Amino acid sequence: MKKFGLSADEKLKGRKDIEELFSKGIILYSSTKTIKAVYLIDKISINSGVKVAVAVSHKSGKAYWRNRVKRLLRESYRLNKDILLNRTENLSLFIRIIFSPYSLNMRNNKNISLKDIMPDVIDIMSRISMNV
Repeated sequence: MKKFGLSADEKLKGRKDIEELFSKGIILYSSTKTIKAVYLIDKISINSGVKVAVAVSHKSGKAYWRNRVKRLLRESYRLNKDILLNRTENLSLFIRIIFSPYSLNMRNNKNISLKDIMPDVIDIMSRISMNV
């Protein structure tokens, strides 16, 4: 895996995986309650690593705003993924995460930038690495 890349192997795509994550996963909110994450840790796994998905509800805003939020969430994960990767490689764990906005919506946040989202994603990722 590249240090700052987000390859297809790192993306969570399968319907079964996503449904299992939503049914059995642990829900975690950022300290400001703007970002929500659902994660699941597999301790008995052949390959270690992290798979990530981003989900934004139709209720949160128009398509251009939802797409921007998805891009910003992916980018903030991509830039800070070493927080989790170092931990998973040392302990040989497999982590699946779905990030989604919790209190972010287009009505309250018309202009959103990376500096608005990145601290919350870092907060969630560091709390997940502490729970491992």
